[in-house]
Amino acid sequence: MIVELRGVGFVNKGAELMLYSMVEILKTYDQETIFVMEVNSTSPLRKIWSMGIKAKTNLKFKNINLNRFFKLLPNGLKHNLGWVSEEEVQVVLDASGFAFGDKWGAAKAGTRLANHLAIWKSKGKKVILLPQAFGPFTKPDLIQKMKFILNQADLVYARDKVSFDFLNQLRIEKGTENIFLAPDFTNLTAPIFPENKQKYSDSLAIIPNQKMMDTSDESFNKSYPDFLKVMVELALQKGQKAFFLIHESEKDKAIAEMVNEKLDKPIPIIEEENPLLVKGIIGSCFAVITSRFHGLVSALSQSVPCLATGWSHKYEMLFEDYKFSEGLCQLQRDKAYYEEKINLIIEIDSRKKISQLLTIESAKQKKLSDQMWQRVFQKMKK
Repeated sequence: MIVELRGVGFVNKGAELMLYSMVEILKTYDQETIFVMEVNSTSPLRKIWSMGIKAKTNLKFKNINLNRFFKLLPNGLKHNLGWVSEEEVQVVLDASGFAFGDKWGAAKAGTRLANHLAIWKSKGKKVILLPQAFGPFTKPDLIQKMKFILNQADLVYARDKVSFDFLNQLRIEKGTENIFLAPDFTNLTAPIFPENKQKYSDSLAIIPNQKMMDTSDESFNKSYPDFLKVMVELALQKGQKAFFLIHESEKDKAIAEMVNEKLDKPIPIIEEENPLLVKGIIGSCFAVITSRFHGLVSALSQSVPCLATGWSHKYEMLFEDYKFSEGLCQLQRDKAYYEEKINLIIEIDSRKKISQLLTIESAKQKKLSDQMWQRVFQKMKK
C-alpha cells in the first residue's frame, strides 16, 4: 500500500514526532507500506529520504514540471530512485496538528486538502484526517472549504472536545458519522532515553514557544518572557536544577536566550535533533514546564508532573483529558499564583499524586489512540 503523509515534517519536534509515530504505527499494520511526502520548505528532500520515505514527483525545476520526466520511468525504477507519482498514492493521511481554522484561513485549507479532494476521490483514494485541533470557523470562504473537506473525507478525527464541536457546528450534508474524537497519537510512541537517564532526573525542563509572543494581544506577548523568568527563579529558589529544552527553531532558542539575559545566573539550553530523544529527555525529567503542545503530550503520557501555558484551546483540553486542569498556567498573574503552581509539581506529596493520576489517565488515552488506529486500518482496507 502506498500512503501519503501530509501536515507533518521537520519544522518542529512535534510535527517530526507525529511523522515518526505514523511511520512506526503503520509499519506494524503493514510492513510493506510505502510512504510518500511532498518536498517543500519544511520537508526537504534529504530529510524525507533519510527516513526511508519516497518523495512525490510533483516537483518543478525552473518552472518545468518533472512529472513529465518521471512518467517515462517504470514504477519500480522510480521507487528505487526514491520517488512515487501522484497516481500511485492509495491513502492520504493528514496529521496537520492545527492548520484548519480562522487563524490560517481558506487558502491554507485549500492548498492542504480542499483543492485536491475532488481529483483524489475520483481516483478512489482514501482520505483520513488524523487527530488534530480545529477551528474556530467564522469566515464564509473557510466554512465552504471545510464543509467540502468534511463531506469528502473518509474519516476525520478531532483531538479535543472544542475542536469536535467546531466541526459538528458546520452541519455538513453528510452528517457527522465520519467525525470522531481521539487523542494525539504520539502518546503511543516509545521515546529514546538519554544514555545516562539520571542526567535529568533532578532537573526541571522548560520548553518555550515563540507562538506565545505572536498573539493579537501585545501585552500578553510581552509578559511571556517574564513568566518564564519567574518560573526559573522559583525553581532555583526551591533547590531545583533547570534547563531550557528547545522544541523548534531559532525563535524558541532566542526566547530562552532572552530570559537567560534577565537571570542572575543563566541556565543551560539543550537542543537535540532526534524528536524521540527529546521525548526521552522529557520522560526522564523531575518535572516540566512547557508551552509546546507535544512537549505537554510527552510529559503527560509519561506521567511526568508538568505545567503549561498555551495560545489556543488545545492546551486546556489536553489537561482536561488527563484530569489535571490545575496544570494550566495563565500569564499576567502575581508571583504567589506561580509559586502555588510550581509547588504542585515540585513538592513530594503533590507530585506523587499527580504522577499516579497521570499514569491512570495515560493508560486510558493510549487505549483511545489504539482504537482510533484500528478504525483507520479498517477504513484503509476497504
